[in-house]
Amino acid sequence: HSASRECCGAVTFVPRRVPVRLVRPTLCDMTDDARGLAVQYYNQTWDLIDQTGRTPDDDRQMLTFAMASRALWAGIGGPEQWITGDWQVAHVAALTGHAGLALDFASAAFERAAQADVPLWLKASTCEGLARAHAAAGHDVERDAWVLKTRELLEQVDDAAQVQVLRDP
Repeated sequence: HSASRECCGAVTFVPRRVPVRLVRPTLCDMTDDARGLAVQYYNQTWDLIDQTGRTPDDDRQMLTFAMASRALWAGIGGPEQWITGDWQVAHVAALTGHAGLALDFASAAFERAAQADVPLWLKASTCEGLARAHAAAGHDVERDAWVLKTRELLEQVDDAAQVQVLRDP
């Protein structure tokens, strides 16, 4: 006997009595697992960002989680996930004193957002990311210019629920 199940819009048939060790995960299973891990790492990164009194080990773990989430989205996500992942890596890099890494990922997020059809609030967040990265690098003039650009874009966002208060980096 076999059972059918739907995966990625296609019906597949799975034998009912196959030992677990012989069942190979489908592409859909792996995609769902990767998506779940990407979200988990993203959220764990935020838990550490919000944590007060982080240790150097916490900072390394926070950067590891952010990069792991971004790496997973590279294989399964789309522009919004890639932009958000780049932004989060830049955010964490800035928090942990890795200004060059922050600038690299913030620039990547901004460039992706400029080329993609994504919400304006997301484009604004990439400007905030560049402001934060420049602040981490000690580039006050560039920081101030990106803060201004962030505010200008946020003024154009129609959905007030999407507008978050962005603190000056």
